[in-house]
Amino acid sequence: MNWSGTNSFLYFVAIFMLFINPFGVHSYNTFSYNETEPGYQIYQILTYRDGSSIVYLTKPLNETCNESRIDLRIIHPDGAVDVVVVNHPIPDFNFCLKPNDVSSHITLFGNIPDIVIILYENSTDINSASFYALLVNARTGNVISNTFLSRVSVINGALSSSGNILPHTNEDHGFLFWSFLTETDISWIYFSKPDSDGNFKPINNNQFKLSNPLDRFNIFPAIDGTFGLVTSNYTNVSNQLNVNLIDPTEPTFGLYITFIKPNENTVDGPFLLYQTEIPNLQIVFQCNSIYTTMGYFCILNMKEIQPKGKFKNYLIKITFQDSGSVVDTEKFSNLELYTELYKGLSETTIFKSLYNGGFLVLFFNNLENNFQVIILDNNGFYNSTLDLPENLNAPNRLALPGFRDSNFVVTQQENDYNWKIHLIECPKFVYYGNDYDSPYIQTSYPLINSIIQLSTNYINITYQSPITISTNNISIYQYNDENPILRQSVPGSSSFFSHSADNTTLILNVLDSTFNQPNAMYYIVIDDNIVQDWRTNQPLLGIESNIWKFNTTGNQDMFAEDATGQFSLTTEGTKYYKSLSPYYQKIFLSQLRIDLAKSIPVDINRLDNIKYYKYDESQHPPKLLFKLLIKSTENLNERNVDRIIKDLDILIKEKEITQISWFNTTNLLDANFGFQKSRNVFDDYKFQLIGIAIGIIILGILYLYAKRRHSKGKNIVVFIISLSIMDFILDILFVLNNGKNVPQLFIPSVIFCAIPIATNSIISMIIILQEITRHERFYEWFKLNTNIAALFTILAGADLEVLHTLSSQVAGIKLFNAPISDESQSYIFWGSLVGLFIEDIPQFIIQIFYVKFTVTYDIIPFLSLLTSSIVLITNILSKIYHVIIIYYHTRKRMSVMDQKVTFESDISDIEKGRNSLTVPQTAKIKNRYSV
Repeated sequence: MNWSGTNSFLYFVAIFMLFINPFGVHSYNTFSYNETEPGYQIYQILTYRDGSSIVYLTKPLNETCNESRIDLRIIHPDGAVDVVVVNHPIPDFNFCLKPNDVSSHITLFGNIPDIVIILYENSTDINSASFYALLVNARTGNVISNTFLSRVSVINGALSSSGNILPHTNEDHGFLFWSFLTETDISWIYFSKPDSDGNFKPINNNQFKLSNPLDRFNIFPAIDGTFGLVTSNYTNVSNQLNVNLIDPTEPTFGLYITFIKPNENTVDGPFLLYQTEIPNLQIVFQCNSIYTTMGYFCILNMKEIQPKGKFKNYLIKITFQDSGSVVDTEKFSNLELYTELYKGLSETTIFKSLYNGGFLVLFFNNLENNFQVIILDNNGFYNSTLDLPENLNAPNRLALPGFRDSNFVVTQQENDYNWKIHLIECPKFVYYGNDYDSPYIQTSYPLINSIIQLSTNYINITYQSPITISTNNISIYQYNDENPILRQSVPGSSSFFSHSADNTTLILNVLDSTFNQPNAMYYIVIDDNIVQDWRTNQPLLGIESNIWKFNTTGNQDMFAEDATGQFSLTTEGTKYYKSLSPYYQKIFLSQLRIDLAKSIPVDINRLDNIKYYKYDESQHPPKLLFKLLIKSTENLNERNVDRIIKDLDILIKEKEITQISWFNTTNLLDANFGFQKSRNVFDDYKFQLIGIAIGIIILGILYLYAKRRHSKGKNIVVFIISLSIMDFILDILFVLNNGKNVPQLFIPSVIFCAIPIATNSIISMIIILQEITRHERFYEWFKLNTNIAALFTILAGADLEVLHTLSSQVAGIKLFNAPISDESQSYIFWGSLVGLFIEDIPQFIIQIFYVKFTVTYDIIPFLSLLTSSIVLITNILSKIYHVIIIYYHTRKRMSVMDQKVTFESDISDIEKGRNSLTVPQTAKIKNRYSV
């Protein structure tokens, strides 16, 4: 990974260029930090894309070993520093220098903010020594996981500590671990990114062979998630200082690139990049990705030794694609003008391709005992010099700019207590005219920082030029403090993808369950190589996390009552569950409940305990079914029960692209079955329904008994009074238990429950008091039945017609033989008619709206709607019948009155005839007999 050149050469070039370009020097920001105890030295520094840095401090015990402790300092973008100590039992020898090396066994890596990977070895035993990766939360120092990587190989009878971790530039990819098996055989293992528990999982592994023992090789992360392996193949080699020196006898040098595809455990290549037969040639090479254009590069530092001790030094830049085809081979930079200044090759010289264009060259000047850094433009010509602090020698540490980062960080030890941080920003040669920090993207939907509707079912992204869909993923996350929630991750091979007619816009269909949280922030991660350039088939850079972010709108769901759903395990899940003991089955279901809550996501308190339902033999092969009760919420800004059921059904059916497949428990759910709502009214309300049925049977028996005892009594009041009381109780229960489920109905529910009760109670008291004061017979009854009168006065608050019971003579009971006057009967009628408009009709309307504004409802609203309907229909019909009775009674009375008037008129005529001489005798006789 290192490129070599003469230190003095670059140093004098830098000085020369400063005279040419005196404005090419960059200043830096500096701040100091004071330790509370002496002796700390900066050993390593990591930089992250969020602007933070992590410094690893050591305390020397002697010239070869440090104290057995890991002290970190977290430097935030605002300059604040956190002190973190990692407590984990790491063998002491890790804190000493490796044999014949200047570095210790412990090395820190990281590409995920606030996360550190610590590489160490676990034993000095030659038979059991192993490499381990310790995953640590850099904010707290807590160990998240400790992952075995591989055995430490024995080479020439001694343990070989030559192993290293190469993280990918994209945090959504894993890392590659490589180590020497022999002097020519190298093993690599690809590990996934940490799962929800922080564990790395080995995905694939393989080996490659070097041409010569301990030969140079270069591994770098490629844009598409693969890794580039650069090796050389040459003959007649004198390996001095790990530099490829070609002897003059039949010299041959070849540079090869092989692309490792760790997810597929395949390789493309090797492809020949460069070949030469120039004799007496020393070659050092370094390769990496180019971010501003499509492809990769290798820079070869070539020193040709000429007669009489002279030499010619020049740089060659090779640009190539992932197909292995070489795009260009050219001399790089104008540094060859100063070849006389070369004194030898330096292994510490590094070429770094910058994300915003240009190259950073880092080298150590042996003459000045100091590091030097110069910046070259995209063509390799000198641009500027980074002005580093004085006396920046080997004990100090430097951190090169990371991917998508332009900050060069330098730490400087001042004394036993103090050290400094120098933050230097590299120049930019390319400015991207968008907010996506990408040279290829033009726009997108949704736009960055926009607001979208819930359940938006597509997104798209438009590129500057035509593209083709490739293999990697687009992932949608819901922002959740430190633990983002994966909502959907779709590979390029999925049918969810499509593109516009001109091939510039990539379209992704989104599940209805993805954008399901109101007032939530989401962001989309586009993997590198989700698309490729249409013309060259080269992978394009994607979008990192927390760049393409946006929010959902607020929303108020309709209320839905508790509901039960059922799901099935897969065949493998069924076998696994049945193999567990009852104790571990409970643990499995408990963890499954937790993982489902994370996947939806929903407050875990809204998911009841999962219960075994049955062994479903209707499926082939038979599988286990489980039931899950989802609880309702009065917070209408949360997803209601019905939407949760639909979301969970989608998540399970599409588990291959949702977080359901990420957990060991939920991954065992059957995608074909999904999550099915299973509401069985009898199972849910069997006790209530049985009670109602028993009550109706008892009322029927009482009615028959009453009718048998006294058939002329108004025995139907047995049902009327029961229905009125039940309607009254359900109205109260509805207000208390369900009124707030639909906020806009709560106040009307209270009003049209309280006002009728107050009105009926007042009217019933007036009627009873009026009967007591005006009618002696009722007063006599009242004196004997005071308690009954008081009880029915109270019950009349539910329905005035309950007072009819007092005079109903039901079952011939003398107690219910109150002589209520016709005047009071009229008051009861008109009072109940008023109740029809202030109670029965409004409450019926409220129940109808409740059904409209809720998805599902329980037994109380159901019975309340049922009784309201029966009471309303009964009261309307009774009032109509009462009007008809009054109408026909009035007509009958009018007919009787007419006959009476006729009779009296005839009598009058007869009387007059008696006094008149003109009335015939026959008429008198006739009238008399007629009367």
